[in-house]
Amino acid sequence: MGRRVGKIKYILMMIICMGVCNAAANTVFAKSDIYTDPYVIEQANGAAPNVSVYVTGKNADKAMVFNGSVKGNGEERKLTQTECVSFAQSQEGIRYIVLIDNSKSVDEKQFAEAKKQLQKLRKSMREQDAMTVYTVGAKGSNDNMVKVVDSQGKKEAATDSKKLAKIKRNKNKTVLYRSLNTVLGEFSNATPSVRTVVLLLTDGEDDSIGRNNSKEQTLKSVQDSHVPVYGMLFKNVSAKPDKKKMKATENMLSTGNGHGYCDKYEAGDLKKFVKNRFKIWNKTLKKDTYVLRMQADTNRTVEGATLSLTETNTAVDLERAFVYTQNTADTQAPVISDIKKKTAKSITFKITDDSSAIVGADKAENYTVRTKKGDTNWKVEKVTYNQVSNEVTMDFAQKLYTDDYVLSCNNITDDTQEANAITEKYGFHFKGLDASKEKQKELIQKYWWILLIVIVLVVGIIVIIIIKKKPGKIVEVDAKDLVKADTKKIRLTITDRKGTVKDVEWNVEGSIFVGRSDICNIFFDDDRLSRQHFVIEVTKMACYIEDLETTNDTFVNGVKITARRMLLDGDVITAGREKFVFHTVNDAEDNL
Repeated sequence: MGRRVGKIKYILMMIICMGVCNAAANTVFAKSDIYTDPYVIEQANGAAPNVSVYVTGKNADKAMVFNGSVKGNGEERKLTQTECVSFAQSQEGIRYIVLIDNSKSVDEKQFAEAKKQLQKLRKSMREQDAMTVYTVGAKGSNDNMVKVVDSQGKKEAATDSKKLAKIKRNKNKTVLYRSLNTVLGEFSNATPSVRTVVLLLTDGEDDSIGRNNSKEQTLKSVQDSHVPVYGMLFKNVSAKPDKKKMKATENMLSTGNGHGYCDKYEAGDLKKFVKNRFKIWNKTLKKDTYVLRMQADTNRTVEGATLSLTETNTAVDLERAFVYTQNTADTQAPVISDIKKKTAKSITFKITDDSSAIVGADKAENYTVRTKKGDTNWKVEKVTYNQVSNEVTMDFAQKLYTDDYVLSCNNITDDTQEANAITEKYGFHFKGLDASKEKQKELIQKYWWILLIVIVLVVGIIVIIIIKKKPGKIVEVDAKDLVKADTKKIRLTITDRKGTVKDVEWNVEGSIFVGRSDICNIFFDDDRLSRQHFVIEVTKMACYIEDLETTNDTFVNGVKITARRMLLDGDVITAGREKFVFHTVNDAEDNL
């Protein structure tokens, strides 16, 4: 009994060991770069300001947080992550572009399993998914790939599966590079609107000839494409495989070039290799790839862009060429709100936009403030704009009245592709100075001199009335003395502002007035003269001059007079733009 148990244990151990060894033999494959790199940007798309980035890799999970930017042509758009979900949770669609090698050099068992897995993939597609399948076996090296399936959603799944099942291997040439260049050429300068992947099933050999079908050109197509290439390299069963071409194909499909998963058969179960790799693809594409929703602060696009990301927790930097020439239209202009008084001569308000920064909000000349009636335009002296709080402080050149006002803007826009301008006018009420009282003050300040003249005239009239009512005192005077008293003949040699010289003789009785007013004895049209500028008085003893409290003063021989002064023959009087040379005329001269 003991011997039987021992034999059974031995047999079981042998079976287990054989199973482990067989399993190990069936899972030998070259590990993809995708599992050694912490993060890989598989693809990115979007219309500014929204960007979706598809990230996979060894450390990819929903807890990762990235920030970054889109740079190009000296411009930069900052990106902020708003969400991170697995692709399976995102409910987004995926477009599969499949290139399957159906040449005789491909192992028959792997080819059959690949067709089976493609049928399974086609049947599992959702309404938002799409699939296009090409065969790359052609009659000649200059021929092109053949489209077998091109469908979207669940419709026609059964029909497509039958088409896939009918694909056969043949002795034709493999136009792998030509086909890759054709497919990837669509995405060399464009980003697809939905996530798109190329699935390449081949043994790596290529017979393409012709222009732009070299391995170097194809490598560049793979590197420049904005879609990832997921490669599965079958066993090559030809008698003399082109190992250089096969190695070149393997290199161009590495993560660094193809931005996707690539695996090469080395040993083990041929069919299981294909089946397992399809499982890896399915897991990588749906569960191990995460969608980063990112947003820029403007919908302005960038030509020749590069997408740069940094994982904030690990400081891992990533870069990927990115087409950022599409944008989501923005039709909403910035909005002004919460206008209120700050000081007697300033107001504050907020100016905001739901998607971008504001341009021109810091310039005083871009604002106009008028009373609601439109009769007064208040000068904006200074504007302070806080970009963080979006608050604007506006200072005026003078204090505002209590009134209703209207605020309007010129050349203030959002920082978007459309540059939406503020065209709306905003009303507000301001409690300030009393308008009627301030206007009275302004009138007094502006016309005070008229009021002063009126007062002087009134006082003068009152004085005259009083003097006339005062009884006169009778004084006996000799008639000869009366004729001679306070009467003299004088001569003024006048040079006016035009340079004209003229002698004027005047028989002065008491006094003679000179000024701008026509009530003066001598008057000139000269705005530098006061209405009554100076007076010359005569007495029995002499002649005197006196300035009449003028604005521009009176000068004798170049000296300003500040009090009554005696005039001597030949004295030069200057007033305004006129010059007077004073002379007295005696009786002898008068008789000549």
